[in-house]
Amino acid sequence: MRMHFVLAALTVGLAGEAHAQAATDDPFEKFNRAMYSFNEAVDKYALEPVARGYRAITPAPFREGVGNMLHNLKSPVIFANDVLQAAPTRAGATVARFGINSTIGIAGIFDVASTMGLEKHNEDFGQTLGRWGLAAGPYLVLPLLGPSSVRDATGSVVDVALNPINYAQFDGDDAFRVSRTVVGAIDAREGALDAVQNLRESSIDPYVSIRTTYGILRESAVRNGLTNVQDLPEFEEIPSQGISDPGVQPSNETPSAEPAPEQPQPTPTPPPNSRQGN
Repeated sequence: MRMHFVLAALTVGLAGEAHAQAATDDPFEKFNRAMYSFNEAVDKYALEPVARGYRAITPAPFREGVGNMLHNLKSPVIFANDVLQAAPTRAGATVARFGINSTIGIAGIFDVASTMGLEKHNEDFGQTLGRWGLAAGPYLVLPLLGPSSVRDATGSVVDVALNPINYAQFDGDDAFRVSRTVVGAIDAREGALDAVQNLRESSIDPYVSIRTTYGILRESAVRNGLTNVQDLPEFEEIPSQGISDPGVQPSNETPSAEPAPEQPQPTPTPPPNSRQGN
């Protein structure tokens, strides 16, 4: 599932509209809007309540550990796409991160590798196809999975095949795969609770906001740009009416010097024959 990226797109729905106007090919808009409405209903009545309950009963460090472990499980897919993109440095970092976090980090619960300077990154086959020069194609909204494109939907199928966990045989393998999918969906949805709520309350047309931002973020991801929720601006950082003038000093800053006292201005002498109050 590409749930993490979908929710990242939701996080900056309004930001994308404020800072860029991306033309998105959407010939299937009628179908896409129907799928968007379906996904919204499932989210409001099923996934969101579960995510809020998860947040309420678990402390933040626990949720962070779950997110770290889920990312660690994606390492084989990330590594394969690093290699396919001819990025040996990033591929080496992925291998090192997986080894360190799987051992010292206790099955990936603790992101020890990041403290050693090996920052995490995400790659998928949709990004790889983009690096190879393939255009995204028409925009799609997939049932339950959310925003996508012809290229990225195809890439998702390949990513499933690239992940050895999806076909490895071991005791309890099916239960493990189902649990990973369910926990991943809940974890991603919990991480975007506030952003999605802001989007629903602030955007005139959330469908257009998500569509626009999806295109922007995917192009950024293809160029190894920002793809993580924590790297993206929050709604409250975006002015609600225009962009502030960068030259205007915020009112809460102390001026560097006291302003000079205002000098009294001489009263002009009225010309002869003038009348007061004219």
